Amino acid sequence: MHPTFSIVINTLNRASMLQKTLESLRWLNYPGEFEVVVVNGPSTDGSEEIIESWLPGVRAGKCDVENLSVSRNVGICMAQGEVVAFLDDDAIPEPEWLVQLSEAYDDPGVGAAGGTVFDYTGYSCQHRYCLVDRFGNADFTISGPTPHLSFPKSHRFPHLLGCNSSFRRSALLEIGGFDEEFEYYLDETDVCLRIVDAGYIIAQLPRAFVHHKFAASNLRYENRVTRCRYPILKNKIYFMLKHAREFHPIERILEEQQTFIQHHRNEVNRALGEKLLSESDGISFNLDLDRALEVGTRRGFEGPTAGAMIDQEKLRRYSGRFHPFGAIRRPTHDAVILVSRDFPPNHKGGIATFTRALADALAAEGHTVLVITESADVNRVDFEDGVWVHRMVVRHMTRSSAASERDVPQSIWNWSATAFQETTRVAAHRPISVVEAPSWDCEGVAFMLEGQWPLVTSLHTPLHSWIEYAPECRGNPEWMSSFVAPMLALERELMTRAHGVRANSRAILQKIEDAYHFLFDSTRTVIIPHGLPSHTPRRSPGPNSPLEILFVGRLEPRKGIDVLLEAIPQVLDSAPAVRFRIIGEDVGVGGGTHQERFLKDHGQRDWIECVTFEGYAAEEVLNEAYARCDIFVAPSRAESFGLVFLEAMREGRPVIGCAAGGVPEVVTHGLNGLLVEPGKVEPLVKALLRLIHDPIARVKMGEASRTIFEERFTSARMARDSLALYRLAGENHGAASS
Repeated sequence: MHPTFSIVINTLNRASMLQKTLESLRWLNYPGEFEVVVVNGPSTDGSEEIIESWLPGVRAGKCDVENLSVSRNVGICMAQGEVVAFLDDDAIPEPEWLVQLSEAYDDPGVGAAGGTVFDYTGYSCQHRYCLVDRFGNADFTISGPTPHLSFPKSHRFPHLLGCNSSFRRSALLEIGGFDEEFEYYLDETDVCLRIVDAGYIIAQLPRAFVHHKFAASNLRYENRVTRCRYPILKNKIYFMLKHAREFHPIERILEEQQTFIQHHRNEVNRALGEKLLSESDGISFNLDLDRALEVGTRRGFEGPTAGAMIDQEKLRRYSGRFHPFGAIRRPTHDAVILVSRDFPPNHKGGIATFTRALADALAAEGHTVLVITESADVNRVDFEDGVWVHRMVVRHMTRSSAASERDVPQSIWNWSATAFQETTRVAAHRPISVVEAPSWDCEGVAFMLEGQWPLVTSLHTPLHSWIEYAPECRGNPEWMSSFVAPMLALERELMTRAHGVRANSRAILQKIEDAYHFLFDSTRTVIIPHGLPSHTPRRSPGPNSPLEILFVGRLEPRKGIDVLLEAIPQVLDSAPAVRFRIIGEDVGVGGGTHQERFLKDHGQRDWIECVTFEGYAAEEVLNEAYARCDIFVAPSRAESFGLVFLEAMREGRPVIGCAAGGVPEVVTHGLNGLLVEPGKVEPLVKALLRLIHDPIARVKMGEASRTIFEERFTSARMARDSLALYRLAGENHGAASS
């Protein structure tokens, strides 16, 4: 059964979060139909513009008062689905959310259902199971669902958190929807109680996950400290008088009331002492308390006011037609797991760039994609551009017997096993089709040894090649034996045992086969060039701007920075108006940095101001640098592929590289750039001067760069080609398991 759903989002001054919430709904994988109803309160922050940008894909409603229950009743009246699901405007549902909610409604006795809510980290639970009594007191200590307490007049009843709750629409209309006395706090609790009293079952689901990012509001600060407690105090008093008088004497209710008030007084005093609230907040609390006692008591004895519930007039005013939401239709619901210890925004290398581009492109094609990467602080899960990013703190993990036999270095095992553990946690509620991990640092070793899922190893610069340009490391026999030797063996095993191998170029296959003395299995290996997201090239340099040459990469011999720094003086002697911009981490050489040595040798030259060293740069700085440069140069001695060339080609820039590694598979000499002999200064000088003095060639090569990029190197093409690799890995895994 796939009932129609109406997802109702009630929003107030949360434009940025609302956009993320709406975006996340595109990845819901529900096989039935659902609509999205957004009810905007009296927002003043641009929420209306966000909603308008989603029309006609969503249905828009308006609530003129800051009252969540009024807003929810508008949404119920507008909703035309069989089930109304409420989602906060700062919450993100996981793709299976509606599927798992819908399963509860197979039972005709179920009137409401809700699932687990993760807190702002996306990893720890904010809410799983809860019981509430008729005083409005919550019990979070229960360990499972309590459908047996769903009966009329039950003193304790199952509770659903408002940001992840759903109701049979007919049941909501039967009880009159939300009591609009509850502008905020205990609003959904009151509904749950009345649903139970009407004879319906509340289903508390172990899954149906929602991530509650807990944005600031008019009632609380970003530090999650409540500043306005009037509705909380007033509604608690009102709730107890409304629902507990049938079961308890007034003296008992007043006792509960005083306990609740004292709790909040203590909370305010603590927050004041810790400077989390201001003195004016403390004064406001006492004023709010006096007003809450008066209003809550009076309304509690009077009962709901006229017009505070859904009636026929409201239904007529807000009704409309069901309008299916345009979610991405998925080719498969199984998840693709990409493991990468480096990932934006905290990254410094090509593996992170590759992983992000692949993840985003796969998600855009409709796939459920999870990236498991490292966190520097706490475990957290974020939804970013359609991708679930699991940032995990690396834990010390006991090596398995298989890992010990291979002498897997502890630091390598810690990360791979941490990523494996998180994948296992995810697999408990979501099927996984494939896991992909880079060959660098053998990130997939725990997955290979366990063999639980199809494993793809993506090839990047191998450790053997890195060692070639690290003489200081080769001279350390202890490190070579304790780290390098087992890692080289692990790399080889990963490349030969993985169910699928991604090669970004023919050159890297040849390089690895020569270095590691084996031949790749053609039934497991697919060549898929790297790709980047396509976009319209940014602004070109102005006609009067100095000609700018850009280098991006780690400042190390493997990247040829020493060759470039030797070439620069000769170029500037011939073309003093040219500017060189060098971006990348300076790893140094011979006890000092490359920048220090360059300035020591040339600091007195007239053109020294034309050479800038900028160090590691954030993504927006890099984007700007590629957009404004006239020529891009990266004279690497060894490069498995060279993503930096794609970044320049995407902007329509001519490129200069070396005829080494996979670079000739990206740069065609004389068409979109120039290739020179690696490690040689004079050929590089000639290539730079040729493009400096030939603006027509620069334009033609730049245009060719852009054309080649669009035809061969977009991330969309890379994602589509990856599907065949994943299918191949799945088949090989199945054959190995049978």
